[in-house]
Amino acid sequence: MIWDKLEPIVQRLEDDHTAEEWRRTLEKWEGHIWHDHDAVDEKTSVLMADANAVTVNRKPDLDALHELLTDHVQASVSDLYLVSLFPYSTHPSDTPLSPRVRLYEDLGRFSNEFELMFEMDLDVYNEKQFDMLKETDAFIERLAQGAMKIRVHIQSFRGMPEDSIKNVLALWHTILHHYKPNGQLILACEAVNCSAHVYFEVVDAICHFDLSSHTILAFAQGNATRLSDWARSIEAPPAEKTYFNFLSMAERDPFEKNLIDPGVEMLLAAHSILFSLQGIPSVDYRTLLGVSTPTDRDTLVQELKTDPYRLQVFSGIISQLNVKRTHPAFSPYAEQRILKQDSRLFAVERKAGNETVQLYTNVSEETVRLPVRGESLFTGEPIETIDLAPYDYVWIRT
Repeated sequence: MIWDKLEPIVQRLEDDHTAEEWRRTLEKWEGHIWHDHDAVDEKTSVLMADANAVTVNRKPDLDALHELLTDHVQASVSDLYLVSLFPYSTHPSDTPLSPRVRLYEDLGRFSNEFELMFEMDLDVYNEKQFDMLKETDAFIERLAQGAMKIRVHIQSFRGMPEDSIKNVLALWHTILHHYKPNGQLILACEAVNCSAHVYFEVVDAICHFDLSSHTILAFAQGNATRLSDWARSIEAPPAEKTYFNFLSMAERDPFEKNLIDPGVEMLLAAHSILFSLQGIPSVDYRTLLGVSTPTDRDTLVQELKTDPYRLQVFSGIISQLNVKRTHPAFSPYAEQRILKQDSRLFAVERKAGNETVQLYTNVSEETVRLPVRGESLFTGEPIETIDLAPYDYVWIRT
């Protein structure tokens, strides 16, 4: 029984619940049918989407969101990170139906096409206040609702010492991999003084919050030196561990709002940087679909087809994702080396097995001549020397 694995960890925590209470809570999940999915690899990418993003008759509609994403992004994106989903509310017409039943039905539709990612929303001021059993039950319920990835924010445990936080994460990590061996516990640690690496032994991935600011600075200066230095300073993760990378997060404006002139070329260059780095990449639906507030489904689809700017951004990001998912060198676990190049270029080399890929992104308004030999991953054409136009990028198999 899973309790045999968990008991030693629980005993290290301040917990007022008896072993019998823990057993009863865990037993209620024994009859659940658990579905694991594929392990994280080069095909893994996450779309962060507000659960209320798509409306019908001016009301959020998960069915409409599901239809939109299935029709337009499912072939290129593996995971859906649903934010603003909890607390879940049923539609007015669903009053006879239990909200929990309706939630399972709604999420069941998504989990046929996507692996799901959720947040654990906590607000803990000290260890005594933390109801370990209650929160663990909520964690397991997220897994039962289809989650393959769960993000936990370390600031949620404010007031708890580091060892206690590690014990909580160890408990949840054990539970997650018991029910879903290929699942991922992802740690968010935004504080400047956060030593995130000490938690690698109890999580599967750690968020990078600095990528966005360094990328914005690179474009503002037309110089990738600081971005390259930052990327070079990142410690290689332990075996079977990785990072979680993003340009935007739900709690902030979309990435493009921070750029002085967010043209199509600059946005695609930024995503080329995002996809080049070791880790699981997450794309913001606001950037991909060109929306900032909940939008009517039919209006969104029509504008996505007719607005040249939005269509070019959407098509460009999807094209990058489609190339990324076919090359093992883009695996979150593939080796990474930041190359020394012209200061106007951000350059990364990725290796997996017999495949080596080099990725170059021009962050400046100047054309940069790049003497490099290989094969373009986008066109399959041989390359010996290439002139990278402003904000252009090239992915090369060497």
